Amino acid sequence: MKKAIRLSGNVYSNDLNTNNGVWLQMATMLTGRDARSIMVELLNKCVRFSAAVAWAGENTVATAMLEHSNKLRHLVIGTHMYQTNPSVLKAFKTLPTARCHHPVGPLFHPKIYLFYFGDRKVCVVGSHNLTAAAFDKGNVEVSLLLDEQGDPAVDELERFVSSQWRSAKRIDDSFLYAYEKQYKQKAHSREDLEKGIAALNPPAQGESVRPIMDLTWRGFVDGVASDKHHTMAGRLAILERAAGLFREYSSLSRMPVRARKAISATYGSAEPQLDGLDWRWFGSMKSSGVFTSLIISSPELISRALDLIPFEGKIQKPDYEAYCEAFSQAFDGQRRVGRLPVASRLLAFKRPDVFAAVNSKNKAGLCASFGVAHTTLGLHNYWERIVLPIQNTEWWNHPRPRAPIEGQIWDSRAALVDSIYYQPGHDL
Repeated sequence: MKKAIRLSGNVYSNDLNTNNGVWLQMATMLTGRDARSIMVELLNKCVRFSAAVAWAGENTVATAMLEHSNKLRHLVIGTHMYQTNPSVLKAFKTLPTARCHHPVGPLFHPKIYLFYFGDRKVCVVGSHNLTAAAFDKGNVEVSLLLDEQGDPAVDELERFVSSQWRSAKRIDDSFLYAYEKQYKQKAHSREDLEKGIAALNPPAQGESVRPIMDLTWRGFVDGVASDKHHTMAGRLAILERAAGLFREYSSLSRMPVRARKAISATYGSAEPQLDGLDWRWFGSMKSSGVFTSLIISSPELISRALDLIPFEGKIQKPDYEAYCEAFSQAFDGQRRVGRLPVASRLLAFKRPDVFAAVNSKNKAGLCASFGVAHTTLGLHNYWERIVLPIQNTEWWNHPRPRAPIEGQIWDSRAALVDSIYYQPGHDL
């Protein structure tokens, strides 16, 4: 009996004993929603199927694969860059026909799906990973459905999938345990990449602002060293002393009043400053009366927020968001709220490798360099518009130099952008 599969109006027959079944097209382009429906129909109608994909997640096609797991011949799933969802690996773990490539060595990046109808094979190959983004959420993807009779490359693709399956590993509990922990650690980085960063526009012709995204490490060091309004040695001394205070006391609230006023730059204009350093560099906060009062009389409120930022290690967006929430709560009931200059000053002094202090003297140049409107910059978008773009620059990602001075600059490289964009005549 002849059985037919209808795909987008084309009839594909697996009755190979007659000449009545004609494959109407040798290749069909799959994109948009049609890709998902055709893949599900192929899984429903085929006798057996195989696949090799770079990444996998929970989606309609993966669910259909599991529903037809008795037809599965070979499945190979890649895990490089920790993009594959552990839940999918767990779902396929019990199947001896499913394996994975560990996230080491060359990047495993194919997207191949093979479907068997008797002695005939068809293949879907292209950009579709086994993910919701590819099949359910509207990624811009394109693949080809190839008929073996029209394209002998299908046999080569079948051999490729089989060879990759033989070299892949069983999905066992020990691998899943370690992989899931790494997957969770990378989750926030993936979210940052998915959200992207603000569009960057080059400075207007004749504009004197240095485009920070174009700076090499050498260009960044030269920019810091050529500060016309402060000395590089003085800036490094301030940041190094601040790091020493955090190491010694661990928390802002435990520091003596003079040290707290140094970190927060709330000294009066005639008041002697800690260690003879001018702590007003990187932004003076002396005009913020509410903040000054909190630093002196109720430092626990501000300190509770700053304690949420780790002194060492990677900082993720949830760390910053938790800080912002606690920082804002410290001003509850006050006549004024804490804003970006105060919040970013504290962040830059605790983690000068990650955060830049935004103040009235550098905001115009810094925002112009990143191509964002200074009037729209605030706590709510500082992470996307300042922190992430800085972390995408060549100079920020440069390995830590061995030379002592450059090593110090590298340790405080985000905070030191103030050296490049400080303009005393600009008050915003």
